[in-house]
Amino acid sequence: MARDASHFGKILESNELSVISFDHDLGYDQAGRELPTGQHCMRLLLEEAMDRPDTLHRLRLVILHSANPVGRANMRGLLESAQRHGILPAVQIVERPVTSYPLAAWPVE
Repeated sequence: MARDASHFGKILESNELSVISFDHDLGYDQAGRELPTGQHCMRLLLEEAMDRPDTLHRLRLVILHSANPVGRANMRGLLESAQRHGILPAVQIVERPVTSYPLAAWPVE
């Protein structure tokens, strides 16, 4: 599980993912500066899909679980735009409300 954009980038490079869940607001560093957001992570995902599509052939589901409605809409827009251009066309997008339940317990259609 990645908690920041740097870790997410490393996971993208080293794993074959089938499900990714995005939050938008990822917090602040020790100096109080906002960390790169889930939107930044979505861009990393799309860059990886364009540069090395073979690494994401198992990806089937992207869950957007952010409480930030604007950030969630922006992430959805990025992925939907990419899909219109043939990038990750088989990936389903699901929005889930913010919850304290573990991801594994969420029902996925």
